[in-house]
Amino acid sequence: MKKLIALYLLSFSLLSLQAQSPLRIGVMTDTHYLSAQLMDGGYAAQDYVLTSGRNIVESSAIVDEVIADFAASDINVLLVCGDIAKDGERLSHQDFAAKLKPLHEKGVRVFVVPGNHDINVPHPRGYKGNTTYDAESTSPVQFADIYAPFGYDNAIQRDTASLSYVAALDDTTWLLTIDAARYREYTSKTISAGRIPSSTCTWIESVLALAREKNMRVVGMMHWGLVEHMPMQSSFFADYLVADWQRIAALLADNGVKMMFTGHFHANDITLYTSDNGNKIYDIETGALCSYPFAYRLIDLYADRAVVKTKNITSTPDSRHLAADSRRQMEDIARRMAQNKLKNMGLNMPDNVLKPMADVLSQVFILHLGGDEKMTPELEAAVDNLMQGSDDDAFSGELDFYPPDNDVEIIF
Repeated sequence: MKKLIALYLLSFSLLSLQAQSPLRIGVMTDTHYLSAQLMDGGYAAQDYVLTSGRNIVESSAIVDEVIADFAASDINVLLVCGDIAKDGERLSHQDFAAKLKPLHEKGVRVFVVPGNHDINVPHPRGYKGNTTYDAESTSPVQFADIYAPFGYDNAIQRDTASLSYVAALDDTTWLLTIDAARYREYTSKTISAGRIPSSTCTWIESVLALAREKNMRVVGMMHWGLVEHMPMQSSFFADYLVADWQRIAALLADNGVKMMFTGHFHANDITLYTSDNGNKIYDIETGALCSYPFAYRLIDLYADRAVVKTKNITSTPDSRHLAADSRRQMEDIARRMAQNKLKNMGLNMPDNVLKPMADVLSQVFILHLGGDEKMTPELEAAVDNLMQGSDDDAFSGELDFYPPDNDVEIIF
């Protein structure tokens, strides 16, 4: 009898431990990967890095290091949130898919979604010496074919109007993958803004209804931001939020979706949204892997909570100061962009006001990219100096929305 009781207690203990075991999820996004077959590291490629801030020259080494870390981490699932290729080059997608293959063979379930740089991109380029040349683009059908093992072949359902799909992550969890890219509208250039077609919204509602019927929890993935991640983002950076974001966020939250994994803005940020009905959803936006902060995520997903850990690539064998150099470069680019934006607003600022304000905005932007942004004493002093005699409270010191961005436990 004692042996039977001991065996029962041991079995109960093992079942309890199994129930507490999390679903381990890796997240990476915005690799803007360019196949090594399409560049030689010459002047043209280096010039692109300097002007865009996207380090295509080191992209292969960065992706290799991240995938190696995922392979060592025992994740069950990997989510890739779009802008996989630099500009939709077919070779880039094919090479990136090949890099995912060892994870897939190890048993990791990999899922991808397109961003605005992945499909039907006009005039994709290769880089040789001082010049560029035409590269082959990728159609929607080709994208789904290249990434067939990574979501499209094992989907429970696929939307007929987009490359959206739903897939099972485990016996209790579905992944809702939303394609909001507007690649069917491209003519001479890509469209940075994202929009979910009305028919796809209807399909999403049907998927969520089926999930409720089957008592499945649902997590989401989309390239575009679901909610604002910084003050006035919808006014100044509307293209980085999915169109009609308030309605979409409420739709998902009110139908039980607790988390949406996103990218696009190249910033590491988590924001909580609460619908008018009091339902909550977290937009977990991950920073880019093509530029500072070179971020990727590891999430332990339990029934009642998620534990988020963020990691960053700081160097590669050929670029010992990768992150530090990229941070300085991104600050310079942000400063120039801020100056142009302020000038285009028609405020007629004198240079002694315009330049300090652009400098402050660029520093705020860099803090936002890294996440968990806090005003430094020097930045606060610069802001105070700019705001003297002004009633504007845009820089009140509150830069970050709840919750923390990098390492955090989210309670559902």
